[in-house]
Amino acid sequence: MNLLTLEITQVYPMSKSSEDLLDKIHGLVGEKIKHLLESDEPRDVREGISMAMKFLKDNNISATIDASPNLEHINSMLPDAEELERLMTLTPD
Repeated sequence: MNLLTLEITQVYPMSKSSEDLLDKIHGLVGEKIKHLLESDEPRDVREGISMAMKFLKDNNISATIDASPNLEHINSMLPDAEELERLMTLTPD
């Protein structure tokens, strides 16, 4: 004989953060990412890129280079294939 057990738990609503607080947190995360991307340290830049990719994906943000002059600027800052190959052969400190 199969018995079905049903457990009912009471859910307590959590208080919501104010939209102003959430906006500030969002801005702080963006500033941190910007700081990392502008760093002279390659490891910071790599971390910034990783954080930025996740941040954009989590917020469903996408754009094309044609639609954004800022993306064109970022694209111009990226290493070309030769420079990337050189960077990949460097040994970490």
